[in-house]
Amino acid sequence: MRSRILSGHGPGGVHASASPYALWITCALSYSSNACYNNDMQQISRKQFTLIAVVIVVLIVAAIVLAMMGNKSGSTTPGNNPVGTGRPTSPGAPSSTAPVTRLPLPANVAVPEEGASSTANVAVPQTESAAAPGVAAKYRSFNISVTGSAFTPDTVAVNQGDTVNLEITATGGSYDFTQPDFGFNASLPVGQTKTIQFQATASGKFIFYCSSCGGPSKGPVGYLLVAGK
Repeated sequence: MRSRILSGHGPGGVHASASPYALWITCALSYSSNACYNNDMQQISRKQFTLIAVVIVVLIVAAIVLAMMGNKSGSTTPGNNPVGTGRPTSPGAPSSTAPVTRLPLPANVAVPEEGASSTANVAVPQTESAAAPGVAAKYRSFNISVTGSAFTPDTVAVNQGDTVNLEITATGGSYDFTQPDFGFNASLPVGQTKTIQFQATASGKFIFYCSSCGGPSKGPVGYLLVAGK
C-alpha cells in the first residue's frame, strides 16, 4: 500500500512543522503507525485545551468588567442626589434638618418710625425714606451689634415691601448672620461692620441667628417682624 511521507521527518515519520490538523489527515490517509496517530492527536488535544482555556478566561474577565460598569452606573455622586436623599433645598423651602426660622406674625406688631423711642429691645431705624417715588414702601436702615450671646437690639420690625438695611457690627469675637428664608449666611468678622440689605417681600416672624455659634438653640438669636399690608 502506498504511503505519502513528507520530507524532513519528525516524530512518527511526519514533518514536525506541519499543523496538527494536517498531520492528523496525513496519518489517517496513509494508515501509518499508531504512534503517528496518537502523537498527532495529543498535539490537537493540547491546542484545543489551550484555546478553550483562553476563551473561558476572556469570558470571565468580560463578565467582571461588565459587572463593575453596572455598579458604577447605579451609584450617585455628590450634587446629583435624587429627591429624598439629601438634595439641597431652595431658600425658604423646609428641610428635615434645618431649624424652623419662619413663624406666624404676632398680633398688633408696631413698626417704629425714625426718631421713635426704643422699647422692648426693638430697633429704631437710623435712616428712613421712601423706597421709590410714589410708593408706600420705605427704606429703613438699622444699627445692630452682636457680642457674647446676643444681638442688640434683637428685634427689627418693618412693613411688607420695605427695603431693609442692617448695619451689623461684631464685637468681642467673630460671628455670622444667618437667615435661610431670605438666603443669608454672611460672616461677621470681629471689629468689622457688615451691611445686610434685602426687601421684605413676605410677612411673618423670621428668626436670624449665628450658625457658627451652634444655631438658634445656642444663640445669639434675633427676630425680623414683617407686618403684612
